Amino acid sequence: MILAKLVHTVVVLMFIAMAFVQLNDPDPIFWVAIYIAISFVPITRLLGYRAISIFYVAFGMCLVGLFISAPGFIDYLGSQDYAAIGGGMSADKPYAESAREFLGMLIGAVCLMFYGFDHLKS
Repeated sequence: MILAKLVHTVVVLMFIAMAFVQLNDPDPIFWVAIYIAISFVPITRLLGYRAISIFYVAFGMCLVGLFISAPGFIDYLGSQDYAAIGGGMSADKPYAESAREFLGMLIGAVCLMFYGFDHLKS
């Protein structure tokens, strides 16, 4: 039980940190909202209940984020400039930002899938 609470807390803090990092993004409201929504799922578990509606909203938002950032991620893979993902935002490499957004959403989707499996077995 203590380990589960620790894991939920780490997941919450990770997604809040990811939301904070998005504050310097050109469109921060969208991405911050998604990361905060994702963090609500483990928060509900910390509070001792399963809010399936919050899960579905967060998962839906995450899927939208994946869909929006997928073309840029494909451009990133096609560029073969894999070091660009660690660099700053620049007009000559817009795919780097999309790649970071896509990978962040992928991390969110994977975490949410684990919570979803937990919801289904209960």
